[in-house]
Amino acid sequence: MTTYFDREQSIEYRLGSETGPVLQTIANRFCADNPAVPVQYSLRSTQGFSITKDYLDEILLHEKFPQMEREQYVYARAGLTPQAPGPFHFRFGAYGPVTIYVNGKKSFQTNHTQERFSETLSDICLDLKEGVNDLLFECVSTPLGCGFRIGSSSYKGRRIQFFAVDEAHKGMNGFVYTEPQKTAMDPADADSVCWLPRAVWTEEEKQESVCSRLFDGKTMLSVTRVFVPQEGMIRILGACGRTGQEPVEVFADGKRAGTSKDDSLTLELSLASGYHTLAFLGGDPDVTVEDRQGTVLELEAPVLCMGQPQTWIYAGPFDRVRPSEEEISRMLSFKKPFETDLGKEFWRVDGPDLYLRPVNEGTLYGEWNYPLGVTLYGMIQTARYEHDNALECYVRGHMEKCTGFYEYCMWDKEHYGAAPFHNQLTTIDSLDDCGSFASALLEVMKDYEIPEGDVISAMVADYMKDRQQRMEDGTFYRNHSYLPVMNETIWADDLYMSVPFLCRYYKRSGDECWLKEAAGQLKRIFGYLYMPEEGVLSHIYDTHYGVQTKVPWGRGNGWALFSAAELLSVMPKEHENREEILDIYRTLCRGYLKVQDPDGMWHQVLTMKESYEETSCTAMFIYGFAKGVKNGWHTDGEAYRKAAIKGWRALCRTSIDWKGNIYGVCRGSGYSFSREYYAYELGWNFNDTHGTGIVLLAGIETERMLCPEE
Repeated sequence: MTTYFDREQSIEYRLGSETGPVLQTIANRFCADNPAVPVQYSLRSTQGFSITKDYLDEILLHEKFPQMEREQYVYARAGLTPQAPGPFHFRFGAYGPVTIYVNGKKSFQTNHTQERFSETLSDICLDLKEGVNDLLFECVSTPLGCGFRIGSSSYKGRRIQFFAVDEAHKGMNGFVYTEPQKTAMDPADADSVCWLPRAVWTEEEKQESVCSRLFDGKTMLSVTRVFVPQEGMIRILGACGRTGQEPVEVFADGKRAGTSKDDSLTLELSLASGYHTLAFLGGDPDVTVEDRQGTVLELEAPVLCMGQPQTWIYAGPFDRVRPSEEEISRMLSFKKPFETDLGKEFWRVDGPDLYLRPVNEGTLYGEWNYPLGVTLYGMIQTARYEHDNALECYVRGHMEKCTGFYEYCMWDKEHYGAAPFHNQLTTIDSLDDCGSFASALLEVMKDYEIPEGDVISAMVADYMKDRQQRMEDGTFYRNHSYLPVMNETIWADDLYMSVPFLCRYYKRSGDECWLKEAAGQLKRIFGYLYMPEEGVLSHIYDTHYGVQTKVPWGRGNGWALFSAAELLSVMPKEHENREEILDIYRTLCRGYLKVQDPDGMWHQVLTMKESYEETSCTAMFIYGFAKGVKNGWHTDGEAYRKAAIKGWRALCRTSIDWKGNIYGVCRGSGYSFSREYYAYELGWNFNDTHGTGIVLLAGIETERMLCPEE
C-alpha cells in the first residue's frame, strides 16, 4: 500500500468519506489556491524583437544594427520568474558567440558548433532562483550574425514570458538591448547602461500634445478610471484640447454622457459608488474630477498595468473610422482589438511606440489546457450537485476569461509572432491542445452563454474533422507533434481528448455525424490498443513499427473507460453502434475489476503491484463503474457497485488530506516501451490538475449510484 501521508491527515479520518463535505473541501481548496484574478497588462514596444510561432524570442541584433562592425559587443537583457527554482531547460540557438550571465554569474557559453549552425536549436540548462532572475546575454558580432533565439523547452506545456528588469523599462514585455560597443561590459555595470528601445520621450517631444505624439494630431480615444467613494454627483472640469471640428464626446462606463464643442469642459454626472471608466473621443483632455464636496478624485489607468504607473491609455487614430457608442462600449472591455484608420489595433500608453499587451502569468485561472479541462468539468458538476452558486460563478468566470481574450490572442499572434497566453488554443496541432478543454466549455455552455464559446467550439470541431492527423482507416493518431518522439503513435489518452467533445458537440449541434465520429474513434482505438491476454489496454500503439508498447498505464486506461462512459451517456439506445460500444465498455470493466487492489486503489502500471497506487486512474475507474451501475450497463452490477464504493473510500483514505489536497496523481506522461519508466521514473505530483476534476467526478458518480433518486 502506498503511503502519501499519515492516516490521521486523511480527509476520511477528519471528515469521513461522505461525498458532499469531500467535494466542497477539494473545490474550496482549488479556488483558494487559484483565485479569480484578472489579466495584467504589460507594455510592448514595436521597436523590440519578434517572437516565432513556436515561442522563441528572436533577438536579431544584426538586423537592428546592420552597420555594426565585426567583433563588436551587443548586450540583451531580460527577467524571468520560474514556477519553481532549480534547473530550467531552454531551446536555444545562437547567431555567433553568446555568453549568458544569470544573476551576475557566468552560466553558459556557446561552443563552435552552436555559433556556426544558427538554424540548429540546442537544449541548454540554466539554474534559476525563486523569484525574478536577471539574464544578461553578451553577443559578439561575426559575419554570420549577432544575437540568439531562446524559449522554454516545451512551449505547449511550459510557456514563459521574458520582461525588462531595468528601471526605465519596468513593466515592459520582452528583451532590452544596447548599442554595439567595441569593448566588453562588466555584468556588474548592467544597471548603469542605457538600454533600448527607448521608453521615454525626448524633451522636444514632451512639448507636443499627447495626440500629436501618438497619432499625428488625429482623433484619439483617451480613457481613464476614477473611484467614486460615495454615490452622487461628480463634476468633470478642465480643457478638452480639441484638435478638429468634431465635438469631444464624453462616455461614462461606455455610455455617452455629454459633449463639448469648445475647448473647455464642465460636466456633471450622477454615479454610483465604486470604479467608473471615463472616455473622451476627440481632443487631448486635461481634466480633473471632483465629488460633490469639491474633493479632487484621483485618476488611474482603467486596467492593471505592470511596471510604471499609468493614468491614461489611448486608442486611435479615428479620423476616418469614428467608433460608435456601441463600439466604444466593446472597446472598454480591454479584451479585443478594434478598428482604426490603420486597421485593427490595440491600446497604447503615452510613450514612444509602447502598446499594452495582456498577460496571464503566475495563475491557472483563465488558462486553457487539457488537464484544466478535466478539472473544470469536475468543478461545474460539483457546483451543480452541491447547488453552489459561488463555484458556478468561478467556473463561468474562468471560461469567460479564456474565451474573452481569444480574438485578442489571435490578433497578437499575427502582430507579434506568438500570443502572450493561450499558447495551445492559438497553435492547435493536436487533440491535447483543444478537445478536453473545449468539452468542458460546452458543458458549461449548457447553463450559460459564454462569449465566443460557439466560435471556439466550432473551430475545434473543424480541426477534428479536417485537420487532425488520421490513419488510412480514419483513426486519430499523432504525426505532427512539436515533440518528434510522439509522431506515428496512437494514444489511449486521445480518446478523452476527442470523444467527450464530439459527444457534446453532437448534442449542441444536433448533427449525428459527430456521434458517429466518436463511436468510430472508440472502436478503432480500442482495436489497436486492447491486449486480450491482460484484459486491459496498452498505453500506445506505435504505427511506425506496427506494435503495441504493451504498457498498461493506469491513467491511459482510465481515459478510455471514462470516454466510453461519456459516449454511452449520450448515445440513443437504438443507435447502430450502441451494442458494440457497450461490449467494449464491459470488456474494459472486467479487465479493470481484476486488477483493483484489495484496499480499493489501482496502480500506476495496472499489472505491477510494486508501482505506486495512482489517484487519477483510480478515480476514473470509480467514475466508469459507478456510472454503469446507475445506468444499468453492467451484467453484474453488484460487483461494480462494491468496487466503486471501495475505490472511493480508498481515495479518501489514501489520496486526499483533510485540507482537500490531492496526492498521487501521475504527472504528464511521455512515451516508452518500458514499464519501469512508468513505474519508477514517471512520478506523481501534488495537487496536479490531471487528478483534481476526476476525483470530484468520481465522488459525484458514486453518490448518484448510491442515491439515484437525487
